[in-house]
Amino acid sequence: MLVSADLVFGLQWGDEGKGKAVDYISPNYDVIARFNGGDNAGHTVVHQGQTYKFHQIPSGVLHGCLGIIGSGVVLNPESLEQELTQLNGTPKLIISKRAHLILPSYKLLDQHLESLKNGKVGTTGRGIGPAYGFKALRFGIRVGDLFEEDLLTKLNDAKKLVENLGVEWQEPDIEHWRSILEPFVGDDYRTLHECLLEGKHILFEAAQGVLLDLDFGTYPFVTSSPTFTDGIHVGSGFNGKDLDDIIGVTKAYTTRVGNGAFPSELDGEMADFIRKQGAEFGTTTGRPRRVGWLDLVALKYACKISGCNKIFLTKVDVLSGLSDVGLVTAYESNGKRYDEWFDFDETALKQVRPVVEWVSGWDSPTHDGSPDKNLISFMDKIENTVGAKIQWISFGPGDEETMRMI
Repeated sequence: MLVSADLVFGLQWGDEGKGKAVDYISPNYDVIARFNGGDNAGHTVVHQGQTYKFHQIPSGVLHGCLGIIGSGVVLNPESLEQELTQLNGTPKLIISKRAHLILPSYKLLDQHLESLKNGKVGTTGRGIGPAYGFKALRFGIRVGDLFEEDLLTKLNDAKKLVENLGVEWQEPDIEHWRSILEPFVGDDYRTLHECLLEGKHILFEAAQGVLLDLDFGTYPFVTSSPTFTDGIHVGSGFNGKDLDDIIGVTKAYTTRVGNGAFPSELDGEMADFIRKQGAEFGTTTGRPRRVGWLDLVALKYACKISGCNKIFLTKVDVLSGLSDVGLVTAYESNGKRYDEWFDFDETALKQVRPVVEWVSGWDSPTHDGSPDKNLISFMDKIENTVGAKIQWISFGPGDEETMRMI
């Protein structure tokens, strides 16, 4: 018996609350699979009163699910070891033998490349881009290579390229890496397809968000991998036609870390208020996030391009108590008005003026109540604009501060 799989991904520039969403719905699944990104992505999860910070391990392992780190992930074994120490006991976890490793020199190379662009991209400096670059150049080292006889030859080839790029080579601690990874190494493609055939429920967990996608995001201020439905097949070997629900996560406002155009961005007292109320500081870097009103033009684009049919709306409590809340409903650029079909090219995005529509503010929901009428009107506006149903709303970090809409 075949059971279709679902996907949770971000509809913005990352940091939407995907970890919370996955933790909340993961009891309905047997398998949670990650297919993109590296330890530049951070999911903060409050589970049974304890806070966990995951960068690579799928957060559903807290519920006893089988976690899969797919072929499209670039893996940092040292970071993985730190994550494993948060867990009581050994999680059910499979790491694809095809996943590429982040070598120590990649971090230096990341900093070197960023300096060539005068820090304009604003990467996390964790070697993610170089790892994907070496993968594309066919100089990458994969998890499975750690256990092959020709490992030293491959490392020597990578060393030559690193040094030719003007960066010092740092030797990885291979024996230690083997000890960390060996209990978990497997085949993501085979495991996922066997689970599907066995009728198990599968949830794919994406890192970052649509607007950070390497091809469809605001290039060059993007990440180095596909970030939504476009990445599942290449990142895990799982066929996207078997997906059922495509669940996009968005905040009730918009945030962005790093550089790049941001049409709905706020500054001053309102920005400080939202940043403080929402604890808008990066899980991985600690950097303060840029904040703005919810951008419905960008959200509609993200929903269309991803096939999103359900929305998990987070942090509605952050805006509670405001008399009015802004929604960006259109862009104006070069004398034209756009409410959709805008080209999310960085150059074009820099030139837009946001059109802000004001809606009445609301009181935060409670776990034993229902959303007030102003929040419902806000949600109706989102649904009618983007063409997807808001299935869940979150008004705090805990599982009990989440409401499923009928």
